[in-house]
Amino acid sequence: MNQSPINRYCCFVCLLALSAVLGGSAGCTRQHYRTKADHEVYSVLRHGNNDPRWKVNDYGITPDAASRMFDPFHPDCEPMPCDDPAAHKKMHNAAGMRGSAHWHDNGDTSHVENPHWRQYLLLNEKGEVPLDRDKSVELARLHSPEYQSTVENLYLSAMKVSQERFAFDVQFFGGDSVLYKNVGSARSGSGASWTQKANIGAERTLATGGTWVVDLANSITWTLTGQGSWRAESLINVGVTQPLLRGASRKVVLEKLTQTERDFLAELRKMVLFQQGHYTRIVTGTPPQNVGVSFRGGGGFYRLLANQIQIQNQRQNIIGLEENLDRFVEMFEAGQVSDVYQVEETRQSLLMAQSRLLDQTNRYQASVEAYVSSLGLPPDLKVSISDPLLEQFQFTSPSLTVLMEDIADFLALIRKKDRPLPEEFRDNIKNVVRRAEGEIAILEQDLQALRKSMPERRASLKSLETFLVERIREGDRVSPIIYDANFFESRVVKLQRGDIPKNLSRLRATFTLIDLIVNTEESDLREMIRNRSFDPAVMDALELLQINVDAMTSADAELLLRRQQELESMIEQLQALQDAQRTDDSSLPLQEELALRKAQRIENLRIIADLRQKDEYRDWIRRVLSVFQYELVSLSLMQTRTRLDAMTLVPIAVTPEEAFRIASENRLDWMNRKAQLVDTWRQIDVTAHQLRGVLDLTFDGALGTADRNGVNFSKNNSALSVGLKWDSPLNRYAEMMNYRRSQVEYQKARREYYTYVDTVQSDLRDTLRNVQMRQIEFEINRNAVLVDTIRVDVMQLRMEQPPQRGGRIDTNTAQQLINALNGLMNSQNNLLGTWVEYQTQRMLLDLYMGTMALDAQGRWIEPDVKSSAKGLITVQPPELAPEIPVPILQVPAPQAPRLNRRYVE
Repeated sequence: MNQSPINRYCCFVCLLALSAVLGGSAGCTRQHYRTKADHEVYSVLRHGNNDPRWKVNDYGITPDAASRMFDPFHPDCEPMPCDDPAAHKKMHNAAGMRGSAHWHDNGDTSHVENPHWRQYLLLNEKGEVPLDRDKSVELARLHSPEYQSTVENLYLSAMKVSQERFAFDVQFFGGDSVLYKNVGSARSGSGASWTQKANIGAERTLATGGTWVVDLANSITWTLTGQGSWRAESLINVGVTQPLLRGASRKVVLEKLTQTERDFLAELRKMVLFQQGHYTRIVTGTPPQNVGVSFRGGGGFYRLLANQIQIQNQRQNIIGLEENLDRFVEMFEAGQVSDVYQVEETRQSLLMAQSRLLDQTNRYQASVEAYVSSLGLPPDLKVSISDPLLEQFQFTSPSLTVLMEDIADFLALIRKKDRPLPEEFRDNIKNVVRRAEGEIAILEQDLQALRKSMPERRASLKSLETFLVERIREGDRVSPIIYDANFFESRVVKLQRGDIPKNLSRLRATFTLIDLIVNTEESDLREMIRNRSFDPAVMDALELLQINVDAMTSADAELLLRRQQELESMIEQLQALQDAQRTDDSSLPLQEELALRKAQRIENLRIIADLRQKDEYRDWIRRVLSVFQYELVSLSLMQTRTRLDAMTLVPIAVTPEEAFRIASENRLDWMNRKAQLVDTWRQIDVTAHQLRGVLDLTFDGALGTADRNGVNFSKNNSALSVGLKWDSPLNRYAEMMNYRRSQVEYQKARREYYTYVDTVQSDLRDTLRNVQMRQIEFEINRNAVLVDTIRVDVMQLRMEQPPQRGGRIDTNTAQQLINALNGLMNSQNNLLGTWVEYQTQRMLLDLYMGTMALDAQGRWIEPDVKSSAKGLITVQPPELAPEIPVPILQVPAPQAPRLNRRYVE
């Protein structure tokens, strides 16, 4: 066949189009589409995320390589995870039919989580992950499925925006087909032919509701029978449709895009809200309420720290009970306790305290595992919880607690007379003195912190006084001790100038006696004890500590035995006189004298037995260390009082009206609520538009070729049509119901909106009340701890100075001492709980007012405070962009109803 150049070119173009269509029919690779989708979505996130009030910096949905959620495999060639064996058979044989043989083309894996995530953890020397507030938040952002799901929701919202925007872009389409046809001779049109058809075009939807389409179609047919021939045809089609009534409003045409854009804005705000609430829940353990997002519960970091300190307080309580039990046993054996009941009562309290400690420790471990799980980590991960935040509630330094435990253990060993003293006991005592000197240095640091906090404490008490005086006028009864700055200052002066110097002087006196034990040979010290021959410094220390230097030793047993023989002779004489005067009434005084002497004989025999077994050297060490132990307890009480009075609270004095105003300007969920109300309002117009009839303007045009070359377009082969298409609104039942439903939904949304506003106001007022009450409770509990500290000090002093031989302590002493120790522990725990609740409410107040801010690492930036003109300490909100007015919230003046012609024509 002879062909002109133009014909050959036409065939070449058609064949090229055919090759391109066939080559691209399988589509691009999975990776291309995935990366293209990410590019489109991240572009929306990048350009629609500029407002600093709700800017989200972390919106990537691919987890970090250190995350447990990270997928180490190629996302477009995922291997098959471990399947259930019975279910897996259905993939290879479904209802007796052979399944695909390519399920395992990408391989298999037994891992669902990232198998390498543990390698990125930073461990301490014990193989534990150290957790503080910041590290907990960091790990939660890295591993929490809840956090990842929220990020993915934001990604999906941006994806919807991209899809809706694409609907208004110019969209191209094209295709190709090849058909071989062979018709027998008995049929019309017999012969063989090969036909190739290709088309390419573009279309677009306009914001006015109109659409236009341009399409170029090309067809080439080769006749394969006879002499063979070919024919080419091309056709250009153009179509335009523009609604004039129904479907012509921009409100309706752009509604879906508008709603998607507004939903995306809401998701951005929700993401910021989630980050703030997520931090609040992780740190405080209290899921925020009514902020527009849901949170999974779980214990908070504050509460774990509080549990640690409560366990330490319980240990401290056990140390005190152990010490007092040993003293009661000694005094019972010495006859200074009237019966064994006080001993057993103290023992029972000790056993119950040890049982509570075991229970607290067990519950703490369960809480740690639950907390670790809430971060998205497995519960078997070993962690250590620590943070300097609550060190202020360690009223006794942990090192001092350990020191007192060691002293108690050493005293228990000394009291076991059947066991020899360890050879290294002198070195151990030296180490104890060195550690005690370190505790004195810690107390001096605590005093410096107390002096530094004095101005803030005075200001806090002054603010509290202003508030409480008003409450007192309203009829409340509040002790002035809680808010009286003068009382506070006099208490601190007494502590600094009286109690602490007295305790330190006594403690250093015990150092003098301990030096005597450490630096004196045993034989020489025994001689000093027998002869009561001590140098003046030791005698001064003994006098200051009120240690009796005339205590009897084993050498006094023989002297007491000779006196006992004289007593036996006196008893025999009295017995003889009584026998001679048995029937005489005058023998009654003689009987009483005889009974007294017999009781004295029994007491002397017991004393002699004790003295013969007594090791005065070992007893000396025990007495000195017992006094030293008591002085350490007093030192711990001085620490408690010092640290207690140095504690301060971050002041908050925002009025409910100010808090509500700030929230109305800053809360992101409030902004979303306003937008949701307007969304519901917009549906009234959108559904009302559907009540209209249909009137569309249409235009269609076609231009074809004049010959078989396929490129020679001719006006003779053309068509043009313009017209109107009308459909009367005779049946609008469904649209009518939708319209009325939208009106009802709007009224419902109005009620939900102002109910939400009421809830916000109620939450703010309740939070502020909680803040104020926690401030008062904190001062009450502070004073309660001080009172219980003094009670314990008095009872310990009473135990340190037992009655002289022959006397007995009060029968209520054991119970009073137990009550004092338990009262101190409980008041410390109450103070701690009040502080934790105050910090929680303070953080929630910042969140509820919408002023909460996080840094790039997701950590809370505590708000600045400043005095306002009214003297209140208020949180300063950030600068705000001008708010878009919402017309429907403006209540119009009452007027006669009138009809809108748009809805009745």
